[in-house]
Parts: sequence; structure tokens; C-alpha cells
Amino acid sequence: MLTPVPPTACARARESASAHLDGELVELQEAQLEAHLRSCPECQAYAAEIGEISRRLSAAPLAQPEGPMFVAQRPRRTAFIPAAAAAAIVVGLAGSSFAVGGMLGRGSNAPRPATTETSALAGSIELLMLPTLRGTPSKTAQIPSRIIAL
Repeated sequence: MLTPVPPTACARARESASAHLDGELVELQEAQLEAHLRSCPECQAYAAEIGEISRRLSAAPLAQPEGPMFVAQRPRRTAFIPAAAAAAIVVGLAGSSFAVGGMLGRGSNAPRPATTETSALAGSIELLMLPTLRGTPSKTAQIPSRIIAL
């Protein structure tokens, strides 16, 4: 594994020389660069070289393209937009019909019919248990065995 090497004063000065050409240094950074360039002939030569290259590039005429230039565009995918809109409408309609159905279903207070045998027999079992709880002997009762289905 490589260990990170801290930047040297020369590496920082060379980065600062490039930033100086672009006008990106603040006054303190410029003073630090000038102090380093006075004491380091290698960095002074580097700064002079990149300064000369920058001046030559700035003075060079711009090259004009020989032919027309076109940038390729990706084809737009518009086929899925109507499908997504239709899906959103279907989901909205389904949700609203469930909401309306739920609101309409809450309005009726009519008792619901028994749906299992145990709930159908609940009334008859109470008739059998009530006399026993009161202390009176119970009579044999007939329990209807019918299931009401919806």
C-alpha cells in the first residue's frame, strides 16, 4: 500500500505558479510564491516556462473548423410518457373508487347477517347458559344449525 507523501514546498509553488497565471491567487499566496521563487532557481525556471507557454497560446490565432460541426443528439424516449400517464390515471381512479366505496359502506347501520355457524348459534347459547347462571335448571333447547353466507 502506498503511503501518502506530503507535498513539498516546490510542489506547492508549482501549483501556485499555475494558479497565478489564471489569476486565482490571493495576496498572501502570491507573496508566498514570490518568496519561494526568489530562493529556488528550479521553480523560478518552471514559472518562467509556463508563463511563456501561456503567452504564446494567448497570442496564437484561433483555429476555425473546416466543415460544419454537428453534435449527435440522443433519441428522445417519448413512448413511455403516455403509458406512465395512463398508469397514473388508472391508479387514481382505483384509489378514488375504494375511498368512495368505503365512505358509502360506513353510512349503513343495518346489522350484518351472521356468516359462521358459531355466530349464528350465539343467540341460542345465551338462552341455554342464562338459566344455569341464575341457578334454575335449564331445559333442553333445540339449536338451529344453519349458516348464512353472503
